[in-house]
Amino acid sequence: MSPEQWQHCVEVLEKELGFEGQPRAVVLHQKQGRQHLHVVWARTDIDTMTLRSDSMNYPAHERASKALELEFGHEPVPGKHAKRDREKQPEFPNAAVNHAEWQQAERTGINPAERKDQITALKQASDSPQAFMRALEEQGYLLAKGERRDFVLVDEAGEVYSLSRQIHGMKAADLREYMKGLDSESLPTAEQAAQLQQQIHDARNQAAEKQAEPAPPEPVQPEPAQPVEQTPKETKGLSPEEIQAIQKAVADRQARAAADMRQRQENEYNHTRDIFDREMAEKLADRDAMQKAERARFARENAPATGVDQLIDRFQRWWNPKLVQERNADRDSRKQEMENRQTKERADYAAKLKQARDIDLGNLSERHAQQLRDRALRTKEDLERYIRQQESARRLAEMRERERQQERERTRDGPEWPPPRAR
Repeated sequence: MSPEQWQHCVEVLEKELGFEGQPRAVVLHQKQGRQHLHVVWARTDIDTMTLRSDSMNYPAHERASKALELEFGHEPVPGKHAKRDREKQPEFPNAAVNHAEWQQAERTGINPAERKDQITALKQASDSPQAFMRALEEQGYLLAKGERRDFVLVDEAGEVYSLSRQIHGMKAADLREYMKGLDSESLPTAEQAAQLQQQIHDARNQAAEKQAEPAPPEPVQPEPAQPVEQTPKETKGLSPEEIQAIQKAVADRQARAAADMRQRQENEYNHTRDIFDREMAEKLADRDAMQKAERARFARENAPATGVDQLIDRFQRWWNPKLVQERNADRDSRKQEMENRQTKERADYAAKLKQARDIDLGNLSERHAQQLRDRALRTKEDLERYIRQQESARRLAEMRERERQQERERTRDGPEWPPPRAR
């Protein structure tokens, strides 16, 4: 698009959001071959020292995009709010992947739709949850129990996926019903499954390295030994007992640190969920107040007549009772229609708020899982570093001991005699 069209987009969206006249910053750049625009508005109204409301911004964005699509002749993009025909599509559309799943796809390079098709096919071909679990393992997945979900999958890279979201048409309740015959307590946690996948990966790499090692050379007959100056023996590595002691110390520290992290994550999750719940309750209370005001206005507009109007109403009831009945029926019909509309609008609004909350909480859970995986990886690196440091300290101590032994041997029989000539 031309710079003038981009500028027009900003102005249209600014008007829909109600930020007209507010200071703004606009950045146009390209990322991965896609040109797009970022706009940041200051919400503070300096004249009134109040904040411009940013509520209901999703419908505002869709109204702006719909207007721009029509103006520019662009292909329409479906939406959930202002661009959704509520009669043809009463339910909210669900995204094929959420933001966390898109990030996982970026890390692993695997298309989420292909993964979902694959796991759905494995489930359809399995006649029991045990057979389903074996089929998943054959494809490189480990079934585990999640902290906040019933069942999760852990792939070979250690990525964690909600199992119910990887099966077409499967809800969490349906998955629980299907997996009843499987003891969830026998399954590893997501963290344990990720560690097991890492062990499997390491074992495969070691086996591949052994197969790639060249054959040992033919033995060569040793030459006659020549008298050479004696050199110190090579330092031996750590004993298995010492390595096990280091591993135990690191594992104990990792367990304590992981427990502290999980406790902090649980506190953060609960705190964030409580904030979202309070915000939902406040927004629903605002919606209820608006609907209550609409009902009160309807009641005032259709209140029983008083004074002269009451006399006229009585005369009409006596003179033309059928007309009065039709008028009352029309009023009752409009009232019922209003109440039905309000009920549906409130349900749609509550569903939208809950969907946004669940997406944010799901992203938070995925971030927590990634933090645990990062900590487990750092623990492995720490263990290798501690072993190297201990081996270096052992070699240094043995070298110093040899130096002290040589010094004692030189001074044991007194100074050298005869002393060397001075030059």
